[in-house]
Amino acid sequence: MDKLTKALEKVLMPISAKISGNKSLQAVAKGFISILTVTLVGSIFYLIGNFPVPAWTNFLTNAGLTNYILIPYNVTIGLLAVYTAFTISYAYVTAEKGDAFSAGIVSLISFFIVTPFVTNENGELLYNFNWLGSKGLFVAIIVAVIVAKICVFIEKKGWTIKMPEGVPPYVGKAFACLAPGFVCSLLFGIVAYVFALTSFGSVHQFIFNYLQIPLYALGGSLIGYLLGQVLIQLLWWFGIHGFNVVGSVMMPIWLGIDAARLAGESSSPFGMSMMTAVGQSTVSVVIVLMFFCKSKQLKQLGKVAAPAAVFNIGEPVVFGVPNVLNPYMFIPTVILVPLVTNLFFYFGFASGIVPPLSGAQVSMQVPVVLYGLVQGNWILALWQLLAIPLAVVLFMPFYKMYDKTLVDREQETESGE
Repeated sequence: MDKLTKALEKVLMPISAKISGNKSLQAVAKGFISILTVTLVGSIFYLIGNFPVPAWTNFLTNAGLTNYILIPYNVTIGLLAVYTAFTISYAYVTAEKGDAFSAGIVSLISFFIVTPFVTNENGELLYNFNWLGSKGLFVAIIVAVIVAKICVFIEKKGWTIKMPEGVPPYVGKAFACLAPGFVCSLLFGIVAYVFALTSFGSVHQFIFNYLQIPLYALGGSLIGYLLGQVLIQLLWWFGIHGFNVVGSVMMPIWLGIDAARLAGESSSPFGMSMMTAVGQSTVSVVIVLMFFCKSKQLKQLGKVAAPAAVFNIGEPVVFGVPNVLNPYMFIPTVILVPLVTNLFFYFGFASGIVPPLSGAQVSMQVPVVLYGLVQGNWILALWQLLAIPLAVVLFMPFYKMYDKTLVDREQETESGE
């Protein structure tokens, strides 16, 4: 086990350090976390408008309320790319201690420049919601990162318009962002023009065909999804926040799949919503600690960690057992439980026993079982309930072995005293 640990440390630590230290990836992760309110609000109204109770949906339809209830969904999830274009640039420039708000505005301008529009018969300018939502997500990410780098570069070089003393700060900032605004607008104007001359018609279509679809296929496949889950747990085993590292790469893909499923454009069960649904592991561990372990350390830890576990907060268990670099915990926490429980849920969705997830985002801190009910899916709630004893059985032999070593150690300590 020591050889395996050292080999994994040698491979994973440098990779994790590079990803964690990559400013662009961290900005992407922080940008998506910043729009949590957007995704949650949109998802809540989507669930209200599509709650799977015929009497309710018929009432909304007959009262003419459906379209109005879905307006918040359309202006949140339907404009997901617009929000991320701002927040990613904002996060990047904030980390660089620059003018983050101005960078976010310039990023929005640049994103709209490369987004194709049409003119109707009245000569009015119209944007297609397709490229403003999940389909435009990757272009928004690319534009946001490029704009942020340009803004930081220009600001650090001092190539900005400086106003004389006495001018209010907000006026000075407005003039200071003119240079990066002009450069970015010119750059992305050229990009829009060049792609308009191609068969793709826009950079959106090009990125969607050659980047977004392949990445969705990877992240939306069983192998890709399971690999991501195992890698998250493997990093946690080393004491690294696995989701922060893997999520910075996979979150745009999984959120994009969820958004596409909400819009009826994807049937893949994978995504952030499925990862949140498979969230009973911490509860299962606490049950093992409280009712099946004999060592004072683990039993006490189970009691202390129980309130947090209800809300799917696993840090007390990860660092309290500890699971970090614990050879007893490697197989169950990194491989066995993540694979078996995720396959259990995949079987439920693939077989049709469990109705498919809508893709609506529900906070990770919503307790399991309640999560299924919030999704309007009581069968999912039942499936989550069944997954708890499944995980308990999988964890049990490994925790019992570790518990025995702790009991022996406690007895030695007591006899020594």
